[in-house]
Amino acid sequence: MSISNINFRDLEPGEFIECFLKTRRETIKILKIFRSNLGSELRIPNLKEVNLPIWEFCHVAWFHERWIVRNTRCSFDKSHDLAVDWASFCSNKTHFKGADSFLDSSKIEHDVRWDCKLPTFYETLDYLKKISDAVIEKFKKNLPQTNETFYFYKLSLAHEMMHLEAFKMTAQILNFEIPGLKRKFLSIDFSSESSFLSFNEQTISPYYENYAFHFDNEIFNGETVIKPFKIQSSCVNLKSFFEFLLSDDFFNASFWSTEGKKWLTTNFYKKSFYRNIKKEFKKITDLNSDFVKVKWFGKDENLHLNLPALHVSFFEAEAYAKWAGMRLPTELEWLLASQNTNFHWGSVWEWTSNTFSEFPEFIPHPYKDYSKPWFDGRHKTVKGASFATCANFRNLHFRNFYKPNRTDVFTGFRTACFV
Repeated sequence: MSISNINFRDLEPGEFIECFLKTRRETIKILKIFRSNLGSELRIPNLKEVNLPIWEFCHVAWFHERWIVRNTRCSFDKSHDLAVDWASFCSNKTHFKGADSFLDSSKIEHDVRWDCKLPTFYETLDYLKKISDAVIEKFKKNLPQTNETFYFYKLSLAHEMMHLEAFKMTAQILNFEIPGLKRKFLSIDFSSESSFLSFNEQTISPYYENYAFHFDNEIFNGETVIKPFKIQSSCVNLKSFFEFLLSDDFFNASFWSTEGKKWLTTNFYKKSFYRNIKKEFKKITDLNSDFVKVKWFGKDENLHLNLPALHVSFFEAEAYAKWAGMRLPTELEWLLASQNTNFHWGSVWEWTSNTFSEFPEFIPHPYKDYSKPWFDGRHKTVKGASFATCANFRNLHFRNFYKPNRTDVFTGFRTACFV
């Protein structure tokens, strides 16, 4: 049986090994692509949006080493283990001497990573392979059968899959391709117009208890009333977004929030993925074909105007929605609508109107810095998945989050309104 359509949360033991090895092969393949484009040291200038690549590849291996290979209590019960001191169950032996001091993202700040003496390409490649072998050896020895004994294996696998998408975002920023990746987006069929789906008042819970694995920010004991609303069945496409971008209304302050106006004034012509479109064309009728040329992954690419708008900041999405007489959907509206078979998702991540925050009675899981530091009021909740998301990671209940000024992420949006 193929594992391609099985979410990592629900993998059985044999399926886990297959999925883990597939994921690790992709990580190593992308490591080699980075080397061919960046050189053997995989070093780049310090950029806010990305990690130092050689550090990030090592960090992926370190995370498995920390939470599986060195973990002497490789089991987590979210009902009884919330007060455990996990550091006391982590052996001190590391593949690289002092690895915890320079590969633990909780201990080393972003900018400091550029100043560290880091492993070479070949040492990193060896690290990924040896830790992979150690994970499989421990898995086969312990053969986890329960959600509790499976927890750290699935956490570490999910962590690697999230970094795989981050590597793809980094490649786009650094102007080189990941072979075959762009085709996944360019081949999306969005020939049909986006309609609206209407929903009556309903009571729902954002928590789906039947999964065999949950992230800590997904736990919710209770239900929430959703008022009647309607929402687009598909994401806003490039043509619709350009109608706003290339209109006289685009710089009209009334469509932008206070923070959005600051971003528009100081960062639009620096950071917007579409800044050159705005410079080149004065109005939507100047686009005299069904395609628009953009620089994407380092090369000129013709994007069909029916494709979803992507690399859109939250501020741009929010302003478009207001201009269109709509708003961005809430996280729970998005989740409710996603149960409808006519709701199309997964080509781009989608901004919601919600600030990323904890549900009531939130308690962090063992990897305490997964969610808690980001409940800072400065991140927006993002839903769905993108063309670059690992197939085994895509999940309707996953709560992603980014700062609203980000334009490097594969994010788009759809609109909604009350009825």
